[in-house]
Amino acid sequence: MVEEHRSFRRLRAILEAEVQDVAVCDPFNQLPDLSRHNLILLDYFLEGPAGGRTLSVAVANALRAQANRESDQQIVLMSSLETVRDARGDFRSETELTGSAFAFVGKPDLNEPWKVKAHLGMLERARPYAPAFNDYRAGLDDALSKAREELLKLVDDLDIGDYAFLQSRALMKDGHPLGDYVFWLLSSQLMALAFERDEMRTRQRALDALEFVGAPFAATEPSTVVANLLHSALVSRNMGPLGPHPRAKTDSAYAAFPLVQLGDVFLDEGRTKAVVVMSADCDLAFSPMPDREPDADTPVMLLPGVPVKMKDAKDGPDPNTDGLLHREEVYRIVWDLAKYRAVPLGQLNEWFQKEGYDVSNRDRLRPLFALKLQQEFGAHLMRVGPPILPPTTVGVGGRMIVCTPEKTEVGEFTPDELMVTRLKGSVWLRVTTRIAGALRVQCEALRSDMEEQRDAAPPKKKGDWQRKIDALSKELDNDDYWIGLLENMELNAVGSVKTVGPIGVVVGCDWTDNKMRVVLEVAEAAPPRRGRGRQAGPQDVPTHSETSSVSAAA
Repeated sequence: MVEEHRSFRRLRAILEAEVQDVAVCDPFNQLPDLSRHNLILLDYFLEGPAGGRTLSVAVANALRAQANRESDQQIVLMSSLETVRDARGDFRSETELTGSAFAFVGKPDLNEPWKVKAHLGMLERARPYAPAFNDYRAGLDDALSKAREELLKLVDDLDIGDYAFLQSRALMKDGHPLGDYVFWLLSSQLMALAFERDEMRTRQRALDALEFVGAPFAATEPSTVVANLLHSALVSRNMGPLGPHPRAKTDSAYAAFPLVQLGDVFLDEGRTKAVVVMSADCDLAFSPMPDREPDADTPVMLLPGVPVKMKDAKDGPDPNTDGLLHREEVYRIVWDLAKYRAVPLGQLNEWFQKEGYDVSNRDRLRPLFALKLQQEFGAHLMRVGPPILPPTTVGVGGRMIVCTPEKTEVGEFTPDELMVTRLKGSVWLRVTTRIAGALRVQCEALRSDMEEQRDAAPPKKKGDWQRKIDALSKELDNDDYWIGLLENMELNAVGSVKTVGPIGVVVGCDWTDNKMRVVLEVAEAAPPRRGRGRQAGPQDVPTHSETSSVSAAA
């Protein structure tokens, strides 16, 4: 508790040196009017860990309810307990705070002036964008409510004759199932009712005008919500098991023929291989009746692929599909155009069973992405261009190594701490304040080593050592240098060290460096546990206890 109070006083002093006005509030008394403050810093454990987050939730609700609160006011949740970072979503939900006006910062990220300045800069850059997203969120709530009512009214107005007309006029001869067709019609109508209203188009144009450029806007990795959104944009989920036409009688000859469509994706149980249907829907359509009965010899074109976790994916010439989500892992499927198969429809069930594919459920590529892959498969000159996919961020392992020039390992990073982002063939390192702080500790230790080398060197060499020490000290004492590290850093090819001042960053373990510097070695997976060097790793940087009874607004 004493250390918590010390850390709070240190944070308050740093804030008072950086911002116009700081107010400190006692959470056990009625809060004053804080609506004029741009930033609210709120402790997760106001009552200590034993008291849970009850008081912090109550304080956040009181802040949100203040009458004159500006729409761009940012509320930042703090905790010295790093696991609270995973609970920030539940806290935001309980307090009904919108994501655009809410952030989480660990207290170890606020224990030095340069870290506080970095976070203040990020929050200040993000603040002007909050009103547009808040307005979009409020408008979406209203639009979805109206769309639900209007869609249900439309469905209620459909009578049995309408459904019969859809099937008999549009579907019967082709054999397309009525339920799949109605689901497509109603889902399209729901999207039109919700997102194509005039008021939502106005809000869309407001978001279209936003531009996020330059320095980072957040110090945390993208949430899994982004992966879920991408997965839903890419595929229709839970299409169900492979089976016969829904209208085929169990004891009829038609029950032996499976019904598949373009874009159906099947994977094996171990997620080691995949296959996608590439035949056109019109070639696969059949009806369990003489008008368009199935032909056992109809070829079903199948394209095999290999699912690869995004953190293990390598760029290559083969077409691929990014963004498939399975549990907490994001996958890329790399398709092999040279190994396609044409399996007769009458033998498709046996082929899936022989190859070990899971046919108990499947996803289906949405038309845009299925057609793009089909065009690549058919080598057409004209392609359907899909939307630009968002960057994919995954966790990787890493080691800190001090080169003197001999290599000495001094610490490790786990995939929960170290993130890389892949976009258009480039790999970018996401440096957080925790990582930069750990690197700075090692640079300070390196400077101490240099000073010892200088003191032991002959007089003629002392000047050379002093110049190296001065160059390192210049960066160590430069807040802008450490803040600059927080911008995404594009990495060199594997084995090539990228130098940024006294720090080097390299992908892979096969590299050499003859300079005295601290090197961050980025691996494709968590590195094995090894003995420590002369300095503690990033996880050994001191943190504060997890209790506090104060909150701050700045």
